[in-house]
Amino acid sequence: MSKQDKKQEPAGEAGPHDRILDFAEAGLWIVLLIVGTVVGLEVLRDASTRVKPTADRGPAPTGLIEAEDLPVIAKSRNFSFWLQPSTVFPGGHWSSDGHMFAQSTEKGDWIDLQLPEREPGNYHLELFLTKAADYGIVDVSLNGTQVGTFDLYSGRGVVPTGALDLGELELRGHEDVLRLAVEGTNRRASMPFFQFGIDGIRFGESAQGDGGEDGENAASDASDSGVEAAGEGSDQPPSEER
Repeated sequence: MSKQDKKQEPAGEAGPHDRILDFAEAGLWIVLLIVGTVVGLEVLRDASTRVKPTADRGPAPTGLIEAEDLPVIAKSRNFSFWLQPSTVFPGGHWSSDGHMFAQSTEKGDWIDLQLPEREPGNYHLELFLTKAADYGIVDVSLNGTQVGTFDLYSGRGVVPTGALDLGELELRGHEDVLRLAVEGTNRRASMPFFQFGIDGIRFGESAQGDGGEDGENAASDASDSGVEAAGEGSDQPPSEER
């Protein structure tokens, strides 16, 4: 059979070999497109979550007794309470660049911390806590007496509360116990709702009562002024328990 007698393929029609190459090329482009999309999404995600320094974070508080130095006497159950570095949080500065983080807590959970020994008497006590979107409302008690309630929800990320004034309180000087108890959560809080953090405490010595009328008045004033409105000074609406 001569070459002229051979049946020729129609012009412009690809043969089997060409079609295989076309499929391979198309598959390669699809793979490259998928890889490029994944890489692009990762870059965008990294850019959106990267910690950016801010100019208005303010200085870290000074003169604190660090929460990590307060012995844990007891807990309602075995939830995590650990030293979390705060350098990754762009919303403020914490003393010693960390706070004690109560994680996986539930409503009703509590922890007792032992305050350092000192001379018995009346002291002005300031508490430094942390706010976040998934934090709860915390009751604060000293030696069994409630001295404050604080809504630790924040819609601005993880931020320090600054000094929370508990007022003038009477300390027995040894085995004083500070209790933090989760009593609810803000209605805008996100899961898991009931966590909290504590940076530390700060004492300011005040006039020492002799246990008489002055001492009783100081204790009464502390009880009245120490219970702050939940979330005072924060950006959240009135709280609502869950």
